Amino acid sequence: MKKFSWRKISEMLENIPASDCECRYPGYAGLWCRLIMAVTGYGMLRNTVAVIHGPTNCAWAVRNFCLTNYSLYCGNPFLHMPSTDIKQDDVISGGTDKLIATLTEVDRDYKPEHIAVFDTCSTALIGDDIETAIKTAQKTCNARLDYMPSAGFTSLPLGKSIEEITVKYADMMEAPTETIPDTVNILGQYKEQKRCKNAKYPDDSSELARMIEGIGLKIHRVLLSGNYDYIKTAPQASVNVISCPTWGIPLAIKMKEKFKTPYTNQAIPVGIKPTEKWLTELANFTNKNPGPFIGQEVEKLTPMFEKAENMVRGRVALIECGRNSQTAFARPMAMARALEELGMEVRLFGLHPMELKAKETDAGYFINEGFDPLLLDGDYAYQQPVNIKHILEDLGLKQGEYLYFTHDVFPAPNDGSRVETGVHLRRVKGAPGRGVGFKGAKALYETVIEAVIMSENRKFPTLYELVHRR
Repeated sequence: MKKFSWRKISEMLENIPASDCECRYPGYAGLWCRLIMAVTGYGMLRNTVAVIHGPTNCAWAVRNFCLTNYSLYCGNPFLHMPSTDIKQDDVISGGTDKLIATLTEVDRDYKPEHIAVFDTCSTALIGDDIETAIKTAQKTCNARLDYMPSAGFTSLPLGKSIEEITVKYADMMEAPTETIPDTVNILGQYKEQKRCKNAKYPDDSSELARMIEGIGLKIHRVLLSGNYDYIKTAPQASVNVISCPTWGIPLAIKMKEKFKTPYTNQAIPVGIKPTEKWLTELANFTNKNPGPFIGQEVEKLTPMFEKAENMVRGRVALIECGRNSQTAFARPMAMARALEELGMEVRLFGLHPMELKAKETDAGYFINEGFDPLLLDGDYAYQQPVNIKHILEDLGLKQGEYLYFTHDVFPAPNDGSRVETGVHLRRVKGAPGRGVGFKGAKALYETVIEAVIMSENRKFPTLYELVHRR
């Protein structure tokens, strides 16, 4: 059996070296390329074209990722991604002329509102002057042109890459001529679109918008989504609120610096108390009374909360941060906080210490909120899933003493104690995929109750067990 240790997240952050050095926890090199994250983020916008300034194989790698891990689940169904087709000779002589020609042709042929230029390792290494090329092409292009630095070698850890990418969207915005009273931007939406009302499987922004409107405010923008005009007018809102900390907090800080748009501090509200706090802070900032709305929502949830609380008493929540990508952290932490509210002892695993260092924004948010749970430490392989059996052996847990929560695209087989919480694999009618807000809390309690019942009824295997046995 592998030997692990469990340490508080604040302690691990303090002792882990910087994420870009050679140390006990070596980082990865290119599995999650910054270019992939930059383009998939841009893929949430409409009437746009992503120009990949680099070799065709880089463009194809991004297209493959978008088709297999992005568009199948959410976001726009298709994003045009022409490339400048940089070859060996261009690496020697430079590719700026090719970029100018490509931008001119894309503007003429596609007629988009916006074109973003994404560089690659090769064009960044040779120092192509992309900004000058954009200024030159802009003179004859109708579309707005912007540069999204995305060379993979410039920022390896995924969390840091996202933080550097998301702030670039502030460059697409314009200084407001007015501030619209009682309007709110939701920042930090990833793989989701503008709010979709009455959806069978709504996204987070739908539930957050429902609550915002429930206390008498209006939604101005949901970012990232919409077209260029939708984004450039975002600073007209009275205040920004945060959905995902990784995507939302850096952009909120940038918008405050650039446009003086204030923002609230709460993020990714999963569970009753975090949702109350998220909504109350917004209400206090905008001089609204959240009491009646919150009271009604909590009253409806209380019976189910108490039922789940009684059923999980004495059980441990084993929360997996990832099985392959090992990058999820805000969602597992928010889930852990909600399960602790139910009275469960929480343990997180599957987020490698090196990746934790790249997620300091998320970790800092929860630590500042007073939530500092135990995370698995140990010499286990990077980018490889931790075997749940080893975790059970290490903690001495048996059937009926725990619930196992997964958070990635690739699930693991297990008994009925398993709770599927990955966004890609979990669908609950009327509930947001990441489980935020009051509707998300209801879905969480329902699935927890169901998991406890299934774990106590072992006459027949679950559907997941049957699938994974094959």
